[in-house]
Amino acid sequence: MSQVMTETPPRADAHSPALFRVAGGLAIAHVVLLFAGFSQERSTALGDGLDEARWALVEGSLARSMVGGYVESLAFVLLLPVLVFLGRAVGTRTPVGRWASATSLVAGATYVAITLATGMAAGGAALHAGHSGVDLETARLVADVRTFAFFLSLLVLALQAAALGAAALSDRFSPRWTGVGGVVVGIVLLGGVAGGGLGLHNYASLVWTVWWIGVAIALIRNAPMQAADARS
Repeated sequence: MSQVMTETPPRADAHSPALFRVAGGLAIAHVVLLFAGFSQERSTALGDGLDEARWALVEGSLARSMVGGYVESLAFVLLLPVLVFLGRAVGTRTPVGRWASATSLVAGATYVAITLATGMAAGGAALHAGHSGVDLETARLVADVRTFAFFLSLLVLALQAAALGAAALSDRFSPRWTGVGGVVVGIVLLGGVAGGGLGLHNYASLVWTVWWIGVAIALIRNAPMQAADARS
């Protein structure tokens, strides 16, 4: 994998090697915190019966679930500076690359906004309602808002991946993993949303996560030796 990710050094204007490594580290931190938050949470899925909803929304520790939600939310906050860096460091050589890079940034920021403002907020409200004596049907309805927000967020995440892939191809930055891989991951995410009723969205989001780790490694390994090298 490392050979694939180090084919061509990136063009990044005045960005220093340290910034590439910091961005790569934050990208990995996003994944680590995401799974750390997941490990403390209980969530519902579409089609769950009352027993499953009760287990997720009423039973267990509310404090533990809220802490898990906070950690997960922090993971998405850390995603923002990585998206901004990629928008400025990858796709700078051609008009098409700059268009793709800007599109990836906006799509990624929209993904974070949907996740935090709708998904995480609805999930937290459903948990609080379940532990506050609200009837289970109402709490489950609120939890379904989080689920549908997740579905919709994957549409813009698909655009983020595909656009970043196009930007990487235009710059010859890790062209096979970040470039071609990003386009493929975008298509997979679109298919995952279409097959959400079968649970395909979970597998599609996992594919994006694996690809994103590779992008993080590409940022770390492809950091230019000197800032001047990136401008040549």
